[in-house]
Amino acid sequence: MELTLLLNEDNCGIYALQGSNKVSKFKVHEAISKLEFLSPFYVMATSAKKSIIYIWNICQDSLVKKYVLTGIPLCVAGSPCGGYIAVGIDNTIKIWQLSTGQLVNTLGHHYQKVSRVIWSLDGAFIISAGHDNLVNVWEFNKLFKDLSSISPLYSLTDHSMPLADLHCGVGGSKARLFTASLDTTCNVYELFSGSLLVSIQFPVPIHYILVDKTESYVLGVSFSTEIYKVSLVSQIDETKIISPFIKCSNKITSCCLVEADTAVLVSTSSGELLMYSTENGQLLPYAYKSRTPVNDIIMIDLPSYQRNDKPVPFPYQQPLQRAITGCLDENVHIFVTLCSNIVVTIQRYVPKFS
Repeated sequence: MELTLLLNEDNCGIYALQGSNKVSKFKVHEAISKLEFLSPFYVMATSAKKSIIYIWNICQDSLVKKYVLTGIPLCVAGSPCGGYIAVGIDNTIKIWQLSTGQLVNTLGHHYQKVSRVIWSLDGAFIISAGHDNLVNVWEFNKLFKDLSSISPLYSLTDHSMPLADLHCGVGGSKARLFTASLDTTCNVYELFSGSLLVSIQFPVPIHYILVDKTESYVLGVSFSTEIYKVSLVSQIDETKIISPFIKCSNKITSCCLVEADTAVLVSTSSGELLMYSTENGQLLPYAYKSRTPVNDIIMIDLPSYQRNDKPVPFPYQQPLQRAITGCLDENVHIFVTLCSNIVVTIQRYVPKFS
């Protein structure tokens, strides 16, 4: 079942929509910049002005945890298993283990602010992008081996302007990595090798990229009013100018794929939520309008959504440490998700430093 979460510009709350019906509201008392999915039934929200990440239980409308960070979070991503978070702070990415609160590692190699960080779907890679036009790909298991200086598996330098969005497909190390930049290009790479497979030239800067689960098409979304569609199953004519697939009457503020990737939900500066077919671009019936513009939308596919008023404690209650202590637990459990259903636990011994 799909549940859509939206963040209002006036910061009065985060609303959960089932279809176009409002089913719950999370109270917010300060500016929130971004929403991200953490694990089943939990969502993260980053503060726009404070060094804080908030965790909400979706089924209880309750704030279950407030993590204090070492700086204002620019972006955040939870690991597929929900046991780790990667947070972009200034020009670094900090990795925390939630069960212990320990700082796993601090990743550098960005020379300007980090704009986006994501995990691969199997949890093996962390991908970061920044305003320095760089994309860095990190191997997660190597973060535990060298706590002093860690280098990315590789860096991508093909873009000439800041990166705006990232997307990683399915397939483990053979997955495809999608990058979107303000230089109007969207590049597609092989994740493990970093080989450039195709470069798509759009007529305007792209701020969001949406890719369906089968990777048959990519939607390039501009903050102006246009959405462009490019097929990935047919030969791309690089000399042909791409025409807008969808054109809204107001500026686009956020978007996400819904209805099993058959539709795209778009929020505009007027507060409207519009749904368009990804097959033909037609406007679909959808009746929801916010009184203020919507800053962010995410879609969570839950096995079942049921209101639960009985308080359930958040499993990770340890505060986040501000510095690397030299070791994690003697047995660090690294979780790798396979096919989104099977979770394999690998025990890795990490020696303590004297």
